[in-house]
Amino acid sequence: MLQLDISAYSLSGIPYITYEALDEFAESVIRDFNPENLKAPAILDVAKFVKFYLDMEVEYKRVSYDRKVMAMTAFNTGIVRVYDDRGIETLPLAVQEGTLIIDPVLKEKRNEPRRRFTIMHEASHWMIHRPSFAEGNPFGSPGVFENQYLAAKKGRIDYSRSLSERTGNERIERQADFLSSALLMPKEPLRKAFREFFKPYRMKPCGIVRGRSALEDDLAKLLPGYVAEKFGVSKRAAQIRLEKLGGIIGKQAMGRYALD
Repeated sequence: MLQLDISAYSLSGIPYITYEALDEFAESVIRDFNPENLKAPAILDVAKFVKFYLDMEVEYKRVSYDRKVMAMTAFNTGIVRVYDDRGIETLPLAVQEGTLIIDPVLKEKRNEPRRRFTIMHEASHWMIHRPSFAEGNPFGSPGVFENQYLAAKKGRIDYSRSLSERTGNERIERQADFLSSALLMPKEPLRKAFREFFKPYRMKPCGIVRGRSALEDDLAKLLPGYVAEKFGVSKRAAQIRLEKLGGIIGKQAMGRYALD
């Protein structure tokens, strides 16, 4: 498993890292795990990646009674309380460090894209944020449960107690979301999918500008679905990734990268 090179952290152990660096890291990781996934658009084998590349285990247990928290990551060995199938009673669950706990509702076929993204989101926390959630971190960190063993993706940012915690929590969630997207939709295969999308229209691949024409508005609606099918993600996840890389842009804005 490749390690992310991070040179700067906040006092609570949250890394300062650019999206460009996360994109480069994702490409290196996929090349190390399975270079074939960089040659053409493909669906990442999430189960194999988590188990054999990251050496992590996945447990399917209900994390919260109202399902506002759908997953959590065990950064240290400990005990967490999970809910029974009815979401009424809590039960103790012993976990080893490197365990992902995923709500079983995500195993339903209709939730497959969300399950894959959720697993990769939590795996991204493991790759990026272990110092933040380390048992010996004297400053603590946003998102850590009271026993200091587990971190969860919060359903609402306002669960945090202070402005600094909310800001820190937002940063680690954005970082995990971005790395998850970059691993599921690496930039080079995504560029190939982007170019292939235009072939039936006999158009030169170019950034789609919303609001410039009816045609481009239609293309902006169709492209995320095309990409989602190629990579096994949700349309929403595909749309956000395309917007981050400049494949779909606002009328007055330009993306940081160009896919064309």
